[in-house]
Amino acid sequence: MRERDRIIELVKKGVISSEEALVLLENLDIDTEKQQEQAEDSQEEQCQTEEAVSSIEDKYQADYEQLEHILDELATRANRASAELDGIQEEMVHTLARIKELEEQKMVLDTLEELDSLEEAQQAERQALEEQLNKLRSKLTELQVEKETAEDELEAIKQEQKSNKKEQWFQGFDMPDDWEESVNDLGQKMTEASTRLGKKVSQAGSQLGRFFKETVKNVSDTVSDNVDWKDVNIKVPGMVTNSFSHEFYYPEITASLIDFKVANGQVNFKTWDSQDLKVEANIKIYGKMNADTLFEAFLERSRIEVTEESISFQIPNKRIKADLTVYLPRKDYDYVSVKMLNGDIEVEELQVNDIYAKSTNGDMEFHQLTATMLEIEGVNGDIEITDSQIVDLLAESVNGEIITRSAIENYSVSNVNGDIKLTALEPLVKKVEVKLVNGDIKLSMPSSLGLEGTAKVSIGSIKNRLERTEVLREKKEKTNQLLQFRRFSEENQETVRIHATTTTGSIYLKDSEQE
Repeated sequence: MRERDRIIELVKKGVISSEEALVLLENLDIDTEKQQEQAEDSQEEQCQTEEAVSSIEDKYQADYEQLEHILDELATRANRASAELDGIQEEMVHTLARIKELEEQKMVLDTLEELDSLEEAQQAERQALEEQLNKLRSKLTELQVEKETAEDELEAIKQEQKSNKKEQWFQGFDMPDDWEESVNDLGQKMTEASTRLGKKVSQAGSQLGRFFKETVKNVSDTVSDNVDWKDVNIKVPGMVTNSFSHEFYYPEITASLIDFKVANGQVNFKTWDSQDLKVEANIKIYGKMNADTLFEAFLERSRIEVTEESISFQIPNKRIKADLTVYLPRKDYDYVSVKMLNGDIEVEELQVNDIYAKSTNGDMEFHQLTATMLEIEGVNGDIEITDSQIVDLLAESVNGEIITRSAIENYSVSNVNGDIKLTALEPLVKKVEVKLVNGDIKLSMPSSLGLEGTAKVSIGSIKNRLERTEVLREKKEKTNQLLQFRRFSEENQETVRIHATTTTGSIYLKDSEQE
């Protein structure tokens, strides 16, 4: 029963008077109006709350989508820049490999020129290689500039991803400072208006919290997936060195021409009582070479040929160090040539008509050598000839001592820096010519020889201990000393011609029997 009908029924029964009924009805109308107003207010506040929550969700959803779009764009740019950088680096690797290959070919030709073995066709080949190398080096320089530009661009993108998008976009959501206060006030009003509306606000707050949590997680995952936070480390490989030993063996050789050209290492000639040729080789290879075995890599960069007439070992590659011990049959040879850039040369007990030896950096030693002519060219290193029998000696050097203690008929020796010590063991000498710039000259001649000579010094002195000599002319000026002398011999009809000069140093003359 409605409240109004119940009041009228009470009046009919006489429970309340008509005046009391009017008062109750008036109060009833007032309460009804208030309830209607409260209901309308609650409904309006609920709508406002839902609209506010929906507005916040829409705003942050839009910000999140914008952030994802920007991060995707940055990731695309980073991938493009990284791919471009990889392409440049790959092209640089190929260019460097080609340069290295051509430089090795040119190095072999340069070495052949230093060993005085470069032919005309090889000179043209070297010129073509030089032109190719110049083009490749220019290309490599351009690639290096492109690489640096690409690296700068990639680094700028990474910095933008790091410093701006990970922090700036969290701050750039543009959330009102009083958003929490506004929601709380609104929630409080709704709670006061209705418990039901309070529950709705609570649910809306939970949804908003979950939205923020999911948004932050998604942004973090997106940044982690698209941004590389680590730097790239590049390892530089060191020089690879490999060694091996090998014995070359050729039975019953008849060759009388020997030619050895080695860039780096050592060559030692010996003789033995066999008709076979044996070469003990200790090889060291610097750097990586594309070959199945070290021996194959060595053969690809060498030329070894043994025929009935000649023995040839050509190892002109500077990345190969070859220590060779050559065992030759004990017999007479027509011609021996040994040329080296870096390394020692040693010849023992060899009989040969002509022998030529050259080393740019290294010592040269000859022991018990029998030769018609020995020609030696040195740059840095000592030269020593002992217990040998030689008709003509031609020796030149730049830095190092020259020492002979052998039976040599004709001397022609010159040097720039270093002493020259010549000792004649037997009275077979015919001519001695010695020229020196900086250093001392020491000549020892058998006392049985007749002599006729001249010694000249610019800065230094002349010490003469030769017996029975006659001084023909002498100068003892401070910057010019001269001694012309002569000695007759009753035992030998031949007279040895001596001419010795040095710019800075002294000249010592004595008999070889003296200490």
